[in-house]
Amino acid sequence: MNSISKRLIWTLAILVVAGAAGSGLYFTGNLPLGGGESVAVADTTGAEVVVEDDKSDEPEVMAVPVELAQVEGRGIAAYYRAASVIEADRLVELVAKTTGRVRTVNVEEGDWVKEGAILAEMENDRERIQLRKAELTVADKRRQMARSQSMLDEELISRQEFDDQESATKMAEAERDLAGIALEDTRIRASFAGRITERKVVPGQQLAIAAPAFTIGDFSPLRVRVHLPESIARKVSAGQRVIVAPDAAEEPLEAVVERIAPVVDPTTSTVRLTLLLEGENDAARVGGFVKVRITTDEHHDALSIPKTALIEEGALRNVFVAEADTVRKVEIETGLYDETHVEILEGLFAGDYVVTMGQGGLRTGTLIKSLNREAVGYVGVEEDTSRDPAEDDKTVTALADSK
Repeated sequence: MNSISKRLIWTLAILVVAGAAGSGLYFTGNLPLGGGESVAVADTTGAEVVVEDDKSDEPEVMAVPVELAQVEGRGIAAYYRAASVIEADRLVELVAKTTGRVRTVNVEEGDWVKEGAILAEMENDRERIQLRKAELTVADKRRQMARSQSMLDEELISRQEFDDQESATKMAEAERDLAGIALEDTRIRASFAGRITERKVVPGQQLAIAAPAFTIGDFSPLRVRVHLPESIARKVSAGQRVIVAPDAAEEPLEAVVERIAPVVDPTTSTVRLTLLLEGENDAARVGGFVKVRITTDEHHDALSIPKTALIEEGALRNVFVAEADTVRKVEIETGLYDETHVEILEGLFAGDYVVTMGQGGLRTGTLIKSLNREAVGYVGVEEDTSRDPAEDDKTVTALADSK
């Protein structure tokens, strides 16, 4: 017998053995037949038993926990936010008008002063003497002029001599006035009533002309200046109320738009708004950083949803709408925004429910479970409690068929 014949005989033998083994597994019920099919076998008594395939290996679909919110009408306003600093009504730097050494400093930072108060005085003995000398000269010239007037009346002197005496008197008075100005220049006075914000000199310090000495501010009222894009500035009007929030204040302050610049800054394409702070507040300090919120538009009873429900994908805005126990992805068109809500122009209706938390694993048709169902009044598919859990564990149903 050649080798090819031997191979054929071995192959046939293997096939016979495999077929016999498969028949045995089939009739004993141990051969898998696919999910959901029943196998009828005979037990030792001859009764037919139907064995159902166990489906416990199939993955269980879990509901995704989410939170919902109802689409409803509410007032919504659009805001423009800007940052700026608080400015005094007037903040002026006072400088020295002449050279000299500082003799006395009469105020300190934080002091309130009246208009014209002497803040500091320089050494001015020479100026005082010159003023005294000029005053004595004026007094002497006036006495001479009085005598000249009497002599003129008696025609003892000519009119020309009297006029010369009168001119000399006026010249002396001018010299006196100049001496008085020179003395006044040695004093640094408050140009208006206000508060000293900075002292830059000390006694004994040598000052040059125009050297800064003090900074004085008028803090009533306080102002804030902001720059807005031209398109936004057109939506703001003089007299409009504005919210100003200083960093140091626990509560925001109110301001009013005092004036709007009539021109656009060509370098920044912005328009300057001047805001007037109302009332007094210790947290509002000159130079303090503030955040400004200006209302640019407002809609009443606008259809809106929480901003947390929005899903932004490039230029598209979507939300997941709850339907029974599943969700559906819907594209929407939005309008105004505020801190918490967004206006809906298209895509949703009043009474719809949108997912506000848990959107990460959702797709259209995903099974959901609302965590705040009762709080928002959502009614979905109720769980079926009429079924007996024991029925889910039953895998074999015996059908007695006596033979």
